[in-house]
Amino acid sequence: MLIRTAFTIIALLGVALVVSSCAKLDQEEFEMWKNEHVTKMDQANSDMSNKITMLEGKVDQNNQDTTEAISKAKEETIAASQQGDADTIAAAEQKAKEGDAQLRADLTKAIDMQGKEAMDAAKSGDAELKKQIDALGQTGQANSTALKQLQSDVMALKGQVATNAKEAAKKPMLVATVNFGSGQTGLSSKDKAILDGIVDQLMASDAKIKVVGHADGTPVLRGSHRSNWDLSQSRANSAATYLKSKGIDAARIEAVGMAHTKPIASQNTAAGRAMNRRVEVILLPAGAMM
Repeated sequence: MLIRTAFTIIALLGVALVVSSCAKLDQEEFEMWKNEHVTKMDQANSDMSNKITMLEGKVDQNNQDTTEAISKAKEETIAASQQGDADTIAAAEQKAKEGDAQLRADLTKAIDMQGKEAMDAAKSGDAELKKQIDALGQTGQANSTALKQLQSDVMALKGQVATNAKEAAKKPMLVATVNFGSGQTGLSSKDKAILDGIVDQLMASDAKIKVVGHADGTPVLRGSHRSNWDLSQSRANSAATYLKSKGIDAARIEAVGMAHTKPIASQNTAAGRAMNRRVEVILLPAGAMM
């Protein structure tokens, strides 16, 4: 329809051009020419319309054929795909069945082999275990003999320990030592604390108590003591008096001065002499000898 309208417009323009260029034509000639051209144009328009209608029909038919072809191809493709899937599934199932059968056969074979190996190992292990048990039995017998000997030794050792304990109980036992300054006989607070620490031990025992005083051997040149003997005795007396004041029975205590005859360190050094200026508190069990 648009093409027809375009041709009509073009024709009218052509007529207008002809009229403008042929202004001198008379009216009758113009009418004749116009009618002739209008008829030609109508015929051309009719032919063009018929051709367009025919083309539109062909286009519609072609579209329909194409649609049907596409639909058919789609259906065929789906059918082929479904058939292919079915074939693939069937093949896979068959493959799985074959693989399962092979796997079962392999597993059965492996289990049988492992069972045989286990039986062989068990038999070998039983023999080895029996051998070890026999060896352990022999070792156990040897250990039993050694254990009996060890028990005998322990009993003998216990007897010896008991004997030693009895012997030790008969020997003098040093329970405390206090030291003094040069020429001094009085107890310091430290010395008193040391003696306080043994009071309970002395009270719990019925042994004799010997308090022994010592000197460092330096000559006594001044003071109330005439010699190291007097000095060491005064030191022993000081310690004995303090112990008596703590409730120790005086009848159990003996104070003795030994001067410088029992040194425990060198008399040639200040440190040695300081160690030798001392009082020792000793427990004397019955029958003990010093």
